Amino acid sequence: MIDVRFWLQKSSLKVKWSVGASVAIFLTFLIFGFLQYTLISRWLLHEEAASVSQVLDDLNDRGQNIDDILSNRSLFQQVLEKDQSIRILDASGKEMLVVKSIHSTNAKVPFVPVNEKRVSLIQADDDKILVGRSPFHSPAFDGYIEVIYPLYRYEKLMRNVLFVMMIAGCVGLLLSAFLGFMMAKNFLKPLKKLSSTMQSIRKKGFHERMEPSASKDEMGELTNIFNDMMDQIEQSFRQQKRFVEDASHELRTPVQVMEGHLNLLNRWGKNDPAILEESLQASLQELRRMKKLVEELLDLSRAEESKIMENEEKADLVAVIERVVRNFKMIHENFEFTFQYDPKHDYEIRMSENHLEQVLIIVMDNAIKYSDSIAKVDIGLKIGHGTAILTIKDYGIGIPKEDLPHIFHRFYRVDKARSRAKGGNGLGLAIAKQLVEGYSGTIEADSTVGRGTEIRFVFPLYTQPKT
Repeated sequence: MIDVRFWLQKSSLKVKWSVGASVAIFLTFLIFGFLQYTLISRWLLHEEAASVSQVLDDLNDRGQNIDDILSNRSLFQQVLEKDQSIRILDASGKEMLVVKSIHSTNAKVPFVPVNEKRVSLIQADDDKILVGRSPFHSPAFDGYIEVIYPLYRYEKLMRNVLFVMMIAGCVGLLLSAFLGFMMAKNFLKPLKKLSSTMQSIRKKGFHERMEPSASKDEMGELTNIFNDMMDQIEQSFRQQKRFVEDASHELRTPVQVMEGHLNLLNRWGKNDPAILEESLQASLQELRRMKKLVEELLDLSRAEESKIMENEEKADLVAVIERVVRNFKMIHENFEFTFQYDPKHDYEIRMSENHLEQVLIIVMDNAIKYSDSIAKVDIGLKIGHGTAILTIKDYGIGIPKEDLPHIFHRFYRVDKARSRAKGGNGLGLAIAKQLVEGYSGTIEADSTVGRGTEIRFVFPLYTQPKT
């Protein structure tokens, strides 16, 4: 038993499935066969007992005395065809008449007096025998009639039934094992593909996927879940890799600048107040830039993970825009901000207020930062088909056409020297794009050099989730 269990533990899932299916089907067939065999046996015994009982009835009905019974040839012929024997005994059990067939039993059947007709099953000399007994009364004779029926035919028939059931059981076992193996092989194909795909992923990387399954069963669902999970893992891996690459790329310059100033201090600045002041200020400036860069990288990493969810927070566009504009008016008193919208409409969108405010601050800060002689920012809000359309327009230096498709890429600067001088790292619009698209929105830019830039958002309107 232990060896079988150990063998099953080491076997493949196909073998386990085949063995399990075979055993289950065989046990089911065995129980069904046992019940069927028992029912057939009881039914045949009942029929044979009824036959014996019928012979007794015929003898009692047709015979008024012993001579009448002996003259009943048709009844004797019926008895002889069924391997039965007839005994007529007196009141003391002495045999008065015995009629036997060729195949009747020679076993000794003991005498048992009865008061009424009775059929019983006995075991005599290894033979199963049905014995029917009935009292017999006539004017000239009082005694008993016995019909003795050895169950040779019954036992032969039951042996044949048992043999057929055993053959059918063996065939059923082999057939169920074969069908179980084929079904297991077919059902486990997706698992085998999944295993090979995982091996390939381990060797080649996260880009490998299983073929999407069109079936709606558990294997198809497992395939789709695996592909979705690998998409998320690959995206997370890319984010981490990109974060490290971006951080190392952008932090290299300020670190080198700070290292240069510290070396300068170490050589000549210890006793020169001018060099000391210049190096400290430059180092602090680069340190502040590094701090802002790290914060923006973390914001970008969080933005890439934001996804719209069912029952997500909702934000009132008008309220958030008015709050941001009010804060910018306090900081930039020389700028003019206009906000136009139709108050008859509802402008609730499915987005976190914090994320929406962060996006607006990024875009408006760029609008102010790159404005030229016209210190003005126009904000417009209107309703589309199930969407809210927001535009933020400035009248600044604008963006060249060749640079416009790249402004949402991380660390991209139109004028690198001028952007660095204004404190930009090229991450703001990348963060805004990730946040907006995370909530199924879109962001686009249109610009003309010397005339300004317009940023256009499209947000899906908030709809009450169905219960």
